[in-house]
This record gives sequence, structure tokens and C-alpha cells, in this order.
Amino acid sequence: MQHKQIGITERDHSGAVHMKTLFCLFATLLAVVQVAAANAIYDVSIDTSSLEGTNSTLAFDFIDGGSPSNSIVVSHFPTDSSFGASSSIGSVSGTLGSTATLTDGSFFNELQQPVTLGTSLSFRLLASANAPLYGSLPDTFSFFILNPTATESLVTTTDPTGANSLFAVQIGATGNAVGVYGALAPSLLPVRVSPVPEPSTTMFLLFGIAAIWAIRMRKR
Repeated sequence: MQHKQIGITERDHSGAVHMKTLFCLFATLLAVVQVAAANAIYDVSIDTSSLEGTNSTLAFDFIDGGSPSNSIVVSHFPTDSSFGASSSIGSVSGTLGSTATLTDGSFFNELQQPVTLGTSLSFRLLASANAPLYGSLPDTFSFFILNPTATESLVTTTDPTGANSLFAVQIGATGNAVGVYGALAPSLLPVRVSPVPEPSTTMFLLFGIAAIWAIRMRKR
């Protein structure tokens, strides 16, 4: 009788170890899925030949919609335009001459770059892809070509907000939703887009793996 009781205790202890291992496996897999879905990269190209020689201000705007945090990195800025001294509002670091980073540390974050336009603009965007939590709106990045005093747009676009952005990216909104608004034929070429898995898909995947593991442990 005593021997049987010891056997039951050993099995209970083994089951507890298996459940702990299962929980660790679940947490690790979830972390891997979240990390794999972290970033989206776009190469942007804009034909500015119709504005060649025009003094303007490029505006890179990043608006915080709520939790969680996101960021935009602007890099690879080869262009035949000539630059003036840049300025910024909110959480902005770096310059277009190397790498500029906008984060949502403030509600409104903007990098302004005075420029005499050439025939084209091109740059790369690296966007994080953290979807908004319940009760929050997506963080939004927008790009504008403004007049030299940065008070109004040099071009009229089909931007549905009426702000005349050339394009906008809603971070984590069913992936990274992109709107391109018709003026100067901007092109956004996805270099690498890591889609955010739907929660139900992720959970079913993890549950299935966990169930297979549990069945194998039980057979042992």
C-alpha cells in the first residue's frame, strides 16, 4: 500500500514538472511569434521633377495613438536635392544625412527638413508593427512636402483627412496599412513585411503544439 502511495506521489510530481515545462514552451513560442512579427520595411520613391528647383520643407510626422510604443526609422536617403538645417518636435533623433528615428514618446513627433527639390526623392522606412491595444488607435506615420515656412502643403493630394500627405502608414493596423494619396506618384515598395498573426491563429498554433507534446508525455 505504501509502495502504491509513493508511486502516485511520483506521478503527481512528474505531472507538475511536465506542466511547468509545457508553460515554459508556450511562453517561449509566443515570444518567438511576437519577435518575428516586429518590423516592416518600405523603399519610398517620389518623382519631384515637376517641382525641381523649388524651395520646400519635407515633413515626417509620427502621431501616437496610444499603447503600445512604436517607432519609425528613416534611412537610405540618396537624392539630388540640397538640404538646409533640419528641426524637430517631440521624440526625434538623428538626421536624414545618416539615420533619423521618430518614436511615440510624445503625441506629435515631427522631423522637418528644408530642401531645394531636385528631380526625385527616395528613402527607406523601417516601421515597427505593434498593434494597438484595446481602447487605443494605431500609431500613424505621414509624409508631406510643405512650403519653405512649413505652413501649408506644396501639393494637393487625395489624403482623406484633408491634410495633403503624400502617403501614410498606420502601424499594426492589420499589418501596417499603407495609404498612397495620388500626388507626384509616390511609390512604396515593401522590402520585407512581417505580418502580425491574428491572435486566434497564434493561439491555435500554440495550443496544437502543446497538445501534441502533452499526448506524447502521457504515452510515456
